[in-house]
Amino acid sequence: PVFYFGEVEYRVDESDGQVEVRVLRAGTDLSKTATVTVRSRKTEMASAEAGVDYVGISRNLDYAPGMNQQTFRLTILDDLGQPVLEGPETFELVLCMPVNGILGQPGKTTVFINDSVSDLPKVQFQEALYMGEESDGRIPATVYRSGDISYKSTVRCYTRQGSAQVTTDFQERPNTDVSIITFLPGEAAQKCVLSLVDDTVHEEGEELRLVLGNHKSESPFGASVGELKETTILIKDTADKSIIKFGETEFSVGEPKEAGSVSSLKIPVLRLGDTSKLSVVRVHTKDESATSGEDYHPVSEDVKFKPGQTEHVVEVEVLYDGVREMREVFTVHLKPDDNMVAETQMTKAVVYIEETSGVADVAFPSLPHVVSLLHYEAISKTSQKLHPPAGYPIVCVTACNPKYPDYDKTGSICVSEHINNTLSRYRWLVSAPAGPDGVTTPMREVDFDTFFTSSKMITLDSVYFQAGSRVQCAARAVNSNKDEGLELSSPIATVSLEEGMCQPRKVGTVGAGPFSAKLRYTGAEDPDHPNLLKLTVAMPHIDGMLPVISTRPLSNMELTLSPDGTRVGNHRCSNLLDYSEVTTGHGFITPMARNAESVGDTFPYQHSTPMRGDNTLRFYKNLNLEACLWGFTSYYNMSELLTDCGGTIRTDGQVLNLVQSYVTLRVPLHVSYVFHSPVGAGGWQHFDLQSELRLTFVYDTAILWKDGIGSPPQAELQGALYPTSMRVNEQGRLVVNFKTKARFRGLFVEANFEGRIKSTASSLSSMVMCEDNPGLTFNLSLVRSEATYNQPVQQWTFTSDFAVHDYSGTYRVNLIPCTTAQNMEYTVPPVCNPREPVTFHLDIRFQQVSEPVSLEFSLNTQIFLLSKRNLWLSDGSMGFGQESDVAFSEGDTIYGLVMVDPVQNLGDSFFCNIEKVYLCTGADGYVPKYNPTNFEFGCLAESPSLLYHFKILDKAQPETQARGFGDVEFNAMLAADDPSALSLVRQPGTDGFRLDSTAMFQVAAGREWFIHTIYTIRSKDNANHGIGKRSFEYHHSLVATGNDLSITPGVKGQGHRVRRSASGLVGAAVPDVADDIGADNNRGTNIMHIALDRTKRRAAAGVELYADRLEPRELSRGEGEEGLPTVVGGLVGMLLTFLLIIILVLVVRYRQKEERKERVRGSASTEAMMVARMDDCSNSSEV
Repeated sequence: PVFYFGEVEYRVDESDGQVEVRVLRAGTDLSKTATVTVRSRKTEMASAEAGVDYVGISRNLDYAPGMNQQTFRLTILDDLGQPVLEGPETFELVLCMPVNGILGQPGKTTVFINDSVSDLPKVQFQEALYMGEESDGRIPATVYRSGDISYKSTVRCYTRQGSAQVTTDFQERPNTDVSIITFLPGEAAQKCVLSLVDDTVHEEGEELRLVLGNHKSESPFGASVGELKETTILIKDTADKSIIKFGETEFSVGEPKEAGSVSSLKIPVLRLGDTSKLSVVRVHTKDESATSGEDYHPVSEDVKFKPGQTEHVVEVEVLYDGVREMREVFTVHLKPDDNMVAETQMTKAVVYIEETSGVADVAFPSLPHVVSLLHYEAISKTSQKLHPPAGYPIVCVTACNPKYPDYDKTGSICVSEHINNTLSRYRWLVSAPAGPDGVTTPMREVDFDTFFTSSKMITLDSVYFQAGSRVQCAARAVNSNKDEGLELSSPIATVSLEEGMCQPRKVGTVGAGPFSAKLRYTGAEDPDHPNLLKLTVAMPHIDGMLPVISTRPLSNMELTLSPDGTRVGNHRCSNLLDYSEVTTGHGFITPMARNAESVGDTFPYQHSTPMRGDNTLRFYKNLNLEACLWGFTSYYNMSELLTDCGGTIRTDGQVLNLVQSYVTLRVPLHVSYVFHSPVGAGGWQHFDLQSELRLTFVYDTAILWKDGIGSPPQAELQGALYPTSMRVNEQGRLVVNFKTKARFRGLFVEANFEGRIKSTASSLSSMVMCEDNPGLTFNLSLVRSEATYNQPVQQWTFTSDFAVHDYSGTYRVNLIPCTTAQNMEYTVPPVCNPREPVTFHLDIRFQQVSEPVSLEFSLNTQIFLLSKRNLWLSDGSMGFGQESDVAFSEGDTIYGLVMVDPVQNLGDSFFCNIEKVYLCTGADGYVPKYNPTNFEFGCLAESPSLLYHFKILDKAQPETQARGFGDVEFNAMLAADDPSALSLVRQPGTDGFRLDSTAMFQVAAGREWFIHTIYTIRSKDNANHGIGKRSFEYHHSLVATGNDLSITPGVKGQGHRVRRSASGLVGAAVPDVADDIGADNNRGTNIMHIALDRTKRRAAAGVELYADRLEPRELSRGEGEEGLPTVVGGLVGMLLTFLLIIILVLVVRYRQKEERKERVRGSASTEAMMVARMDDCSNSSEV
């Protein structure tokens, strides 16, 4: 055997850590064990050092019998701690001292160690993104060097502009040696500093790139650039953001001293940051305790900041009103920038009007007291230490008030000082409840009113305080000359923590509780609010709570609750509006100040107008204080809910030829539980809840088409879709026509127009999809469009590509909006910018229900519903024409007729026997069908799809049939049970029934009724054989054409079918009677729609318009119109009748001869021929 290395040389990078070497053994006899020694040694030039560059080796390689190679690993040492670039180094491995073998070639191999890649000096950025502010003037980016850093190296760090531009945003670092960064020996990091250009123009975030290149090193092996050789620089410009604000938040001005003079207050409006663009903000005043027009001239003006302008002064004039009064307040507000350039801050400033005239020499003789209105009647008997309970108003009792405890002493002083207590001026101060540590907050004046109460009255409403609050009143005396005197403040009173009208579950806490809201239709019978939608909201009351209800989102409670008119425009359907402010027909607040059913006051002064005010009482009329429950009720019509209240409407499906639609009305409802907070922002804290009220009803389709179907509220571009018609064409395909109106400048398009529409990233096209039937595809086309870009009306149509039985489902219509500039004129084709599709959801309920019962179950029969008794009793040989398509009025009798199809002339050979009659109406527009394969059984069984279901006739078990609907009788009767219908009973192939239509008018308009009959069809010869047996001789060849049935022979021995639903679930409820329906059992079924006319009523349901057997066409003839043609016609008819009788006699004699021949031949048919009435063999079972 010969030992030798697998390779002549091995090359390895220093960072690999090891090298794998193979030693092979070859020869003809490898059956013995063998050994060879491997040793490492230096080479003569560029030798690697053992222990420094690699781990030396001297080891034996043992070969077992049959083994032909050995592999070992040699460790390579890497100078990771301090990389040193050494260049390629080598050492050798040699084989020696073989045992049971000899040395072959190659017996020596060379290992090359190369560190020129891993230890090569390499530079790259430390981060992929660096950000900085323009105002800082510079952004440093760290450049990191790795590998052998013992040499000096340089690298270029240069810029490449992006959205940031050279010279305007930053100083360029060119790709030259000017942009060199130098690394001294041992340095691993340096900064590449980018200098920024700081200007005064605000710019959004801008970007550029820093790039590394041309890395040079003193190392003899050169240098390289790492993977992160580029970094992104993001320049932000926060300091130049344009800001507009008031110079101060509080201003003070003295009231003029003389009539006719004014005091001027200058309010500076400042603009900071970028002043290069035009900004327009609106400044307006708002009443607080001061009244515009009396105390100051109101201001509402646009302030324009031209480019470069930093300050604008708004001047407000304060008036002399001649009334001595306390300090009054109004506020000045900033609206957002119309051009959306500048940000507004400090948008509210408070202006105090100081009273400069001297006060009258008058004052109350004693301090006022604060007591609860509950105790106002008996203050003298009430302990002074009694805390006012929470949840009820408090009153400020002055020393000149007869209710004052010491009025017997102070009353005479008030008279001598000519103090008129009815003119006394009040103001209130409130502080938040003390904390758990007993620390209290300062008293703050309640200087803002709400829409229903004022903070300057003798009473303070309970919404301004809560359990534990500290309250204080300040009263100013006024003499008979209306001169105001000194102000006295009452001792501070603390609202009780233990006693309250409607305390929260946990004392000292406030929050939102559950509420209930209902929306229902009042109906035409409502005496006060007919045909309106009643909105009712009930919510629990907590002491100090102010309930706010609106159909619009609630925010900025300080402005929402204020008395000014802002809330009138924003919240048209809310309890924020007094009855005189309501723009709809009705509102939550009515003119009545108390409930009509309430007698007397439940609590003292609960309904006192002088103490509380009419506005307050009208609002609190909705509070049941004994039950601690708010109840708000209002009435709206449909248009108000849609236009004023923010409601939306969507269709749930179509009902019968699009005359009416199932519609869902959605009304958003926002409920806020508001509490006063002396320390909160704006003075109020609120807990907001949101709900949505839904009402589903049947509505005229025309109304729906008028208002249209809107696009989703979150869509960027809005539009409306108006269905105009819907039908199934001759091929059974659905055809829908609709109009659209774009609520943006532009129009809807089908797809991109050959380059006239600007190209987009992806190809867009308008399309229609059915969410409930994804496989159903449609062809959408634009029929016509108005020649304008200003919200055009466009006509569209889409047609299904193939026909299906049921088109019901939600259809998603995606239309491509294409926007244009304001100055763009209309062209054909349009030039516009396509945007993301706008989606409309159109709910369609459309079924092809011309055959509600499959032909295989109708047994070649027809069902007619007639309104005239004489037609019902006729033989139908002349047809019924339009008389079978009549609509029944309330009180009409409905005459039902089931007969074998007269087209086939089979009626004389069969008997028809009605067994059961059912009456039903579908839920949500469902049209009942009989198709057991799909588990649909029409009116035979209870189903979630059926709203009402009655069995009105059962021949076998009449005791189980329904007699009426509510208290209205059906008066249903089979023709076989009606003695006056004997002529109908005797007719072959025909049977009938009748019922009263009045009961079907007990449900609301829009419900459609269907009659479902079960009957047997038997041949004459099998009239006595019972149900389920058929004659093959008479029925196997009866094949109908067109829409008629093929009557096929039954299959004997067929067992009951497995009861399995369409989904495959065994055990579903299948009506027993359905098992027997089909040609096999001679039992058929059919369904007929009952058309009702709700526009008129018949005076008497039982009065017949025509005599028996008198055809309607005979009524048009005059009595004297019968002439010669009539006589000739009669003679011809008699002649034809005589010929027919002769033919019948001959046929009967021929058949009798044939029967005698059959008996002679021993025929098996021994049954006697007989004519049986239809009820001779009725063998029905209960369903």
